[in-house]
This record gives sequence, C-alpha cells and structure tokens, in this order.
Amino acid sequence: MGHQYNKKAGSLKINKNRRCLLGALAGAVAMTLATPGAVMAATYPDRPIKMVVPFPAGGSTDTAARIMAKGLQDALSANVVVENRAGAGGTVGMAAALRSAPDGYTLGVGPVGATIIAKLIGMQVPYDPVKDIVPIANMGSLPLVFAVKSDLPVKSLGELVALAKSKPGALSYGTSGAGTPGHLAFEYFKKLAGLDIVHVPYKGDAPLTTDLQGGQLEIGILTGPAAVSQAKSDKLKYLAVTSGVRYPQLSEVPTVAESGYKDFAITIWNLLVAPAGTDATIIASLNGAMNKVLSMESTKETLQAQGYLPPVTMDTDAAAAFVANERKIWETIVSTTGVTIAN
Repeated sequence: MGHQYNKKAGSLKINKNRRCLLGALAGAVAMTLATPGAVMAATYPDRPIKMVVPFPAGGSTDTAARIMAKGLQDALSANVVVENRAGAGGTVGMAAALRSAPDGYTLGVGPVGATIIAKLIGMQVPYDPVKDIVPIANMGSLPLVFAVKSDLPVKSLGELVALAKSKPGALSYGTSGAGTPGHLAFEYFKKLAGLDIVHVPYKGDAPLTTDLQGGQLEIGILTGPAAVSQAKSDKLKYLAVTSGVRYPQLSEVPTVAESGYKDFAITIWNLLVAPAGTDATIIASLNGAMNKVLSMESTKETLQAQGYLPPVTMDTDAAAAFVANERKIWETIVSTTGVTIAN
C-alpha cells in the first residue's frame, strides 16, 4: 500500500511541476504576443521626444510649439526637441511626422491648413487627414482680422459691405496666399454678403501688411499676431475679427458675428498630433501633460503675448470631436466658395 501511495504522490508532484511549467510558458507567450505599443507605454517616455513643426522657425506656429515643448519637457521629465520641416503649406512636415513609428517619440504640429484644408482644396497630400492623424491637444488658436487701409472711408464692416456693393469689382483684398485660411475665410464672407472683391495673394503677412499700409490694396486679412504687431499704426483700421468671441488683444474690435453675420466663427489653430496606431495610453499621457501645460498661468501669459486666444484644455475624446467639428466647418466653407488649388 505504501509503495502505491508514494507512486501516486510522485505523480501529483510531477503534474504540479508540469502545471507550473505550462503556466510559465503561457506567461512568456503572452508577453511575446503583447503589442509593442503596450510594452513601450509602460515605460514612456524613456528617451527624447521630437516635435516636428511644419513651418520655418520664428513664426507663430513655431513659437507656440516651442512654448509647448518646454512645458512638456518639464511635465514628462523628458527632453523635447523641436525640428522645423517647412514646405507645401505645412504638409511636408506633417507627412514626416505621420510616417514615423507610432511610438510617441515623434509628434507633429498640425496647423489647420495641413490637417484639414489642403486635402479639401485638392492638394495631393501623402497622408489621409481623417485616418492617419491622432489629435492630442489644441496648442493654441488665432483669429483672423479684417483690416483696411487708413484712408478707406469706412469705420465698420457694414460700411465696408456698402462700399463694396456700390463699386463691384473695384476693391481688392490681400491674404498671405491662395488656399490659406485667410483666403477661404474672406471668400466665404464675400459669399454671405454678396460681394465682388478681387483677391490678391501674397507670400506671407509681411509683404501683405506693407502693401496694405502703402495703399496698394484696400483690404487685408491678417492673422491675429500680425494685426497686434501693427495695432499702434495709424495706417490701418481693424473692422472685425473672425473668432466667435472677441480677441482680448484687440478687445475694441467687434467679431464678424457681432457685425451682423450670425454664427460666423472661424479660427486657425495648431494641434499636437501623433501617427495613427500610437498606443492609447501614450496618447492619454501626452494629453494629460498638455492640459497641465496649458493650464499654467505662465503658459497663458506667454501665449497671449504671442497673440493667441486663451488656451482651451480638452481630453482626448474632446480633441477628436473638435477636429471633426472643424472639418465640417471647413468643408462647408470650401463647398460654398468653390476654392481649389486651381483657382
């Protein structure tokens, strides 16, 4: 009897060891099959993060990016390096960021042009704006400003409309380029108001502002920071801002909506984005860090000094909803105006 008992006990011991071995093997297989993103997310970030800015250094987008990079560096305890890759309205830099590994170590700065507008107006972009971009947070929004030369005999947007209607095709307006948000925004306003005003595209705000001040054209569509920089000039008058709320830096200037065009609300903005496929835990970590940075008084003050509207924090779902809503707005604008790269 004792001999049989020992044999059974030995068998139980072998089975127990076998179960332990199988459990260990199962754990190893599970670790092997775990997604690379999940494994990396557990230690993120453990090396420097690159932020690709799709415009040259020194502009409003680059300035906001460097403010955020410094804040993220402190919030994440990791180096954040800005890399400028300009070209094709921001689509070159955006493409570079989206082609990178979806591991959270290469992020992009997505302006509204490269994120939404470029594809809508017929530009050939090497990425799908809907499927390939994961929005993390809005780094900052800017209004556009409707400006006129100082000797134009108008003091309000309503008076400008009346003047333009009395002289169809006689007035001209300038923007920082064809297909830019400023071009689309004013073409949309023209449709709403029933105006015939000639578009003159420039290569940036600087030459546009120079000609507007010099009287070579009557109207200019400026970015908020460009308008603020010339606020003390006696050669320009500001009639309206395109944002849904007044612009704190030019608080005396009414919005287009206040001027009689209900629901007109257009801003330009820069998103922090990641390539599709980036682990959700990493996206959430970056979103939380960005919200922390945007909530800091020092960040708010710095952004305001650079001409930005007060920052708005949002979770990842709200960021995705923001982009989806903005896409609807710009789809409406493009379909209403008919603006394409061909015109």
